[in-house]
Amino acid sequence: MGTTTKKLLSNSGVVFSGTLLASVLSYLFNMLMGRMLGPVGYGEMTALMSLLMVLSVAGGALTTIAMRYSGELYGRGDFSAIKKLLKIFTRYVFYFALVIFFIGIIFIKPLADFFSLDSLIPLFISLFSVFGGLLVLNNKGFLQGNQLFLPLSFVSIFEMACRLALGIILVKIGLALNGALLAIVAATILAYLISFIPLAKNLRKTNSKSDFHFNRREIINYSWPTLVATIFLVLAINLDILLIKHYFSPEEAGLYSAISSIGKIILYLTAPVITVMFPMISEQQSRGEKHYRVFLFSLILTLIAALTILAVYVIAPGKVISILYGQNYAGYFYLLPEIGLAVLFYSLANLLVNYYLAVKRFAFLYIFALILLSQIIIISIWHPSILAVVRVLIFTFALLFVLIFSQYLLSKKSAIIEQLRTARNEQ
Repeated sequence: MGTTTKKLLSNSGVVFSGTLLASVLSYLFNMLMGRMLGPVGYGEMTALMSLLMVLSVAGGALTTIAMRYSGELYGRGDFSAIKKLLKIFTRYVFYFALVIFFIGIIFIKPLADFFSLDSLIPLFISLFSVFGGLLVLNNKGFLQGNQLFLPLSFVSIFEMACRLALGIILVKIGLALNGALLAIVAATILAYLISFIPLAKNLRKTNSKSDFHFNRREIINYSWPTLVATIFLVLAINLDILLIKHYFSPEEAGLYSAISSIGKIILYLTAPVITVMFPMISEQQSRGEKHYRVFLFSLILTLIAALTILAVYVIAPGKVISILYGQNYAGYFYLLPEIGLAVLFYSLANLLVNYYLAVKRFAFLYIFALILLSQIIIISIWHPSILAVVRVLIFTFALLFVLIFSQYLLSKKSAIIEQLRTARNEQ
């Protein structure tokens, strides 16, 4: 096993352990909120959280951009430049969050009507959380770029622990849905503040000579396709929640939200591989080194992890649902294996998208746009049942993965042929 593979495995293990604990805390929060708020209240909470993820897509793009450029500066040991870049990015992120907030306020009444909310307060709280959410994602990008995977995991664990503790307290004292949303807001702000602690060591360092120049044109040229890709990824994984909330009854939407959250465990447990793969491939590409081994090993590792979780969903779906959310949600047990399969294909496509972002190639965006548009049109026109919607997700995500992976194989056609020739000659 090569050094690079060992590094991928060890760092993935660190991120996986941190993500696992953070995911446990996140699912405890969702499970308890599901029980404490009931199907209707929980359905409203998950719909608003999905909306927040769509509104905060720029945060995911900023994480990727911050990771890439801070990683390059870290590789050169230019800590003064990292400090300057963090200040610039933080300022831009705050202004962008302010724009999103005011746009949301302008459309707050139509949004409330779309989600069938009787009060505007939950939407106002949700919009306010954009500030903390975007800022902490920006700092996480710098932690990733500097390959501080252990502190990165700690920040995520801290955020979920605060969300859980505050959520229980605020809902218990009678704030209900507003309390759950306030817990999310407070947790993101606290996580943002704590994320400066691991960065502080590098931020205190200075260089006698730093040739750092903030090249806006270069970053913009990389940013817009990264933003589009992030929008597509967030929409794809949250679109089912939003559409089902719109087309089905509040109780059905709440029950589906719980099952969907369980299915997405696959995504949360495979995400650490991408977290580690991205900076490693960026580093290898900047040095002119071949990176196909890291990519293929990451793909195999993701597939194995996803299939393992999916097997549990197939064998005992009702048991898994009862343990995590209670017997009230177990009637929809038949959805879990199918949602799990849809998330498996999404996870594989997600890895491919991040690979292409790492190597600065964006041709996949045309494929993704076509698949996403088809998904929206099909579900909007044809949604006879929730199961039918899930099967549309399975087909479209599988097609997305196959098409992007085929694109990868075609781009490596000459290299693959050369490898086969070499192997044949060695025999």
